[in-house]
Amino acid sequence: MSLTLDAATARLAREMSASETAIDDALVSATSLMHSAALAQREFAHLAPAVRSQSTMLHLSKLMSGLIEARGEALRVHGQLLDIGREMGATESPYCPPKNEIDTNPRKAA
Repeated sequence: MSLTLDAATARLAREMSASETAIDDALVSATSLMHSAALAQREFAHLAPAVRSQSTMLHLSKLMSGLIEARGEALRVHGQLLDIGREMGATESPYCPPKNEIDTNPRKAA
């Protein structure tokens, strides 16, 4: 299977966007979990030992820190892919000919 430059560009742009959205969604979910855990810790402090809930909060904090780090790495990857695309003459908006135009010589990946 051979990809054209435009098809590869479109695929990378779509998958990069999906990856960034997934990381953002995971961060939102983890933040919501941290909020709920903090509320539960406050409301039910008399039922759970503080040391145990503190340990859980620390683990949640590490989880969120990892997601924030992953988000930064995804942004770096995005930037690097853009640089590569510019070098190859590709853009994030791939060329799409009009429906009524027949292109007998599509641009091919280098």
